[in-house]
Amino acid sequence: MLIRWWKGPPVIVLVPSSESVRIRKGSGPIDVICKVPAGSLRGFPLTPERKRFLLKQGMDPKLIRKGHVLDVSDAIASQFDKERKATDDLAAKCGLSKKDLGKIFEAKMKLAAFQPSTHMERMAKRALEGLLSSKPRTKEVGRPRRIAAEERQQLRQRADEMKAAGRSRNEIVAQFSEEYGLGFSYVRRILEDRREAEQEL
Repeated sequence: MLIRWWKGPPVIVLVPSSESVRIRKGSGPIDVICKVPAGSLRGFPLTPERKRFLLKQGMDPKLIRKGHVLDVSDAIASQFDKERKATDDLAAKCGLSKKDLGKIFEAKMKLAAFQPSTHMERMAKRALEGLLSSKPRTKEVGRPRRIAAEERQQLRQRADEMKAAGRSRNEIVAQFSEEYGLGFSYVRRILEDRREAEQEL
């Protein structure tokens, strides 16, 4: 994921799906800007000067030693800033501050990592996911024959967020299968961005 809490270009932090990681070493509130990209990104090894800068900002040295922190190109850094400014401007029009956005992001990460154990918890999680999504999600009675391209992209983005929060692939597939009433193999093909088969599985 892309992350930054300083003035300047962000960095790519590789977050494993099997364990939680500490990104920042230190305490005290900070204004974190974070984005889980929908696709792949090209990263570059950190220079010694960049390593010293990140360590001064509180980046966990263990991540840097393991090579889990990478630099980005100027083009990606510029796009990151433009997207963030556009997001802040739109949020302000909706009455949301930067702190509000941070709380929403934190809530989405915690919600993605939460594993319901009862039916009521599953219902509550779906309700919160619908509340935090960009638009209301409707569910048809029975199993839909196809999912629109926009919905498939939303599923992939949610899967990236859930993976970053520590969920396994099987857990993600199982949750989407239950929510949308789809077969496991069908959900896997969507997440793998394969061409949909004409015949419903």
